[in-house]
Amino acid sequence: MDPSMLVFELGREAARLMPESSELITSAAAMASFLHRRQTRFVRGRLPWVPYVEHPLRVALRLMRWGVRDPEVVAAALLHDVVEDCSGELLSVFGCQGETTLCCLARLYGDGTAEYVHQVTNPDAVVDLESYQIHVTALAWSRTPAVLIKASDLKDNAGSIPYQLGYGEDERMLRLLRKYLPCVREIAGALSAMGLETASEFSWSAAAADLCRLTTELEELAGEHNIVV
Repeated sequence: MDPSMLVFELGREAARLMPESSELITSAAAMASFLHRRQTRFVRGRLPWVPYVEHPLRVALRLMRWGVRDPEVVAAALLHDVVEDCSGELLSVFGCQGETTLCCLARLYGDGTAEYVHQVTNPDAVVDLESYQIHVTALAWSRTPAVLIKASDLKDNAGSIPYQLGYGEDERMLRLLRKYLPCVREIAGALSAMGLETASEFSWSAAAADLCRLTTELEELAGEHNIVV
């Protein structure tokens, strides 16, 4: 789906599944669209540039389809890249004097939303592949709903790798495969454990099933390219 279709579908699902919270979700989607408006996904050979906001919209919509009904989790999914990519503009347009990015998000969208965004944001200590994977592993076993946001994020990013090979960016795609496969495995294992252990409003099992399938797909792809991860 293109961004306009994603927006309509997100709004329809929010109104159907969480009618009392649809305004929060719509507001977060509008904010994400505004802040990411000049950003695009990277070129994939001959394929066209696409608006970056497609990514957070898909991440949020996938959560609802997994069964997530907490509006702050969905709002955080829509805003999950704001701290890393759009912090300056958020504060310049919507911030108050002396306010941090997360404080601004908390004021606008609630403490829970800001906390979930914080949990999925790469900390300053993440400077290389090893530190990124350590961060994701710690998040995976944190037993927080933010794990579901990261799972949907990985499903969107890592899940697109098989479809982007052959368009002039294969070396980059295979680097991303090495980066993401260990993280997908870790998240899949953590979600599977949560699905067995926890009676919750969150669909840990549905997310785990998706991430387990993705693990298998990526492992097969790594084997085809003689990549050991």
